[in-house]
Amino acid sequence: MTLLVNAKQMKLCDTYTIETIGMPAMVLMERAALAVVQHLTEPDRYDLSQVLVAAGTGNNGGDGYAIARLLHLAGIPVTIWQTGNPDHFTTETAQQAAICAHYQIPHLHRLDSFLGYTLIVDAYLGIGVAGNLRTDAVKLIESIRQSGLPVVAVDIPSGIDASTGESLGAYVQAVATVTFQFKKIAFTVAPGMEACGKLLIADVGISDKPLR
Repeated sequence: MTLLVNAKQMKLCDTYTIETIGMPAMVLMERAALAVVQHLTEPDRYDLSQVLVAAGTGNNGGDGYAIARLLHLAGIPVTIWQTGNPDHFTTETAQQAAICAHYQIPHLHRLDSFLGYTLIVDAYLGIGVAGNLRTDAVKLIESIRQSGLPVVAVDIPSGIDASTGESLGAYVQAVATVTFQFKKIAFTVAPGMEACGKLLIADVGISDKPLR
């Protein structure tokens, strides 16, 4: 049976897996990125002519940097859109960003146009975000919605509250969402249920022991 969790429960499981079991956070991040890339590269599913990865500063953004690297190494044209201040990177996200810099993956600090891109990977905001979004975050999310491009969300569409399914002021409309380990309550309640598009749950090795 698939577990249904809120953001706090998901965090407990993450922390237990990393701190008690000893699974490195970077390993979990790599497994998450591999799951997304596996979905993206399924034959004839998406136009991968030019992929844009919107990467935030939290570990959701770290997943995005790892996804960009894996696409780049597979020969798929990809650009990273850095959507936040690198001073706020988590440890893992900073490391993933440094790896991408080593591979010289195209990297934008500001996006002036979506022209030429064929797919957006939404790795901007993760499940830890709650409360009303700042004006700049709302504008960024609305620009993604207005682009008209298909969006694949990493773990959760940006702007959706993982615990309630509510909009935090604006949210990304995805054609598909690859979420990790457990189904979030957000995916059972509007507008989160519609925002996620096709939902895929990827097993990345996170323990459910704290919930038992």
